[in-house]
Amino acid sequence: MKYTFASLGRLESLGIRIGGAGLGNILIVWATALVYSKRHNFIRIQTTWRTLKFGTFLRKERDKRMYLDLFTGNDGVSGLKKFYLLNFSNQVKYFSSIVDLFEPFKSDHKFIKKELFKLINPIHLSKVNSISKKSIAIHVRFGDFQFSDNEVELRKGLWNYRLPIKWYIALIKKVRLIDLNIPIYIYSDANESDLSDMLSFPNCNLVYLGSSISDMIGLSQSKLLIASASTFSMWASFLGQNHTIWFPGQMRQNLINKDGIFEGVVDYEDDLPRVIQDMVSND
Repeated sequence: MKYTFASLGRLESLGIRIGGAGLGNILIVWATALVYSKRHNFIRIQTTWRTLKFGTFLRKERDKRMYLDLFTGNDGVSGLKKFYLLNFSNQVKYFSSIVDLFEPFKSDHKFIKKELFKLINPIHLSKVNSISKKSIAIHVRFGDFQFSDNEVELRKGLWNYRLPIKWYIALIKKVRLIDLNIPIYIYSDANESDLSDMLSFPNCNLVYLGSSISDMIGLSQSKLLIASASTFSMWASFLGQNHTIWFPGQMRQNLINKDGIFEGVVDYEDDLPRVIQDMVSND
C-alpha cells in the first residue's frame, strides 16, 4: 500500500459523503491518517469533507454540520484518480475509526496544527480576529448530546452528555472573584435562554463566529478553556495548548505538551489552580 485515506462516511469517492460523525471525531480520523502518511511516506488521498446529514435538520440545530466550505480540500490526490483508487485499487490504507483518541498523533502537535490551518478556508480563520485572546472561553455542548441529571454517572465517565450548567456557573464565579472584567466568551449550540444564568454575569457573552471550525479556533486561542464533554473541546485544548478545565470524570487524555499549563479537573468547591489564578489576575 502507498496511499492513505481518511474515510468519514459513505459514497466518498463522488466528492460528497453520506452521514458521518461530527467535526471533532472526523478530525481525529483525519489526523491519524495524516501522521501515518508522514511517518511511512505514503501519499494522501483528498479527504471528502462535504456531507449530507438529516439529523441536524430534524433537531433544528443551528450548525447543520455539512462542512460545505470549511476546508479547501487541497490535501491529497483528487478527481478521477481519487475515484479510481477508492473503487478499484488495493493500494489504499483506510482510516475510519477512532482508536485511542489523540494518542496516535499527540506528539505531532505542531505538524497537525500547521496542516490543519493550511486546509481551513481562510475566511473562517479571519473571523477569529474579532475575539480577544486575553479571554476565557467556555464550551457548552447541547445539540445531539443527551441530558442526565445523574452527576454520579458523569463523574464515572459517562460521555457525550450535557454537563450541568451550575458547574459552569461555579467556575465563572471563581473567575469573577479574581477579575470582574476579563472577557468570558461562551461558545454553544444551546439557545440563549438555556444560558441566561451564565450570561447574567458581567462581560460574559455568547459568541458564534459563523462556523464550527471558527468556533474551535476561537476556543483554542483563549487563555483558559472550560471544556465540555466532547472531542470538539479536546481539539480546542490540543490546538491551543492552553489552560484547560474539565468536569470530574470527563478528562480522557492529557493533551498539553507545554510546561506550566494546567489541564485537569476542577470541582464545584475546588479553588482554581494557582497558575490559573495568576493568569487571570495578571490580565
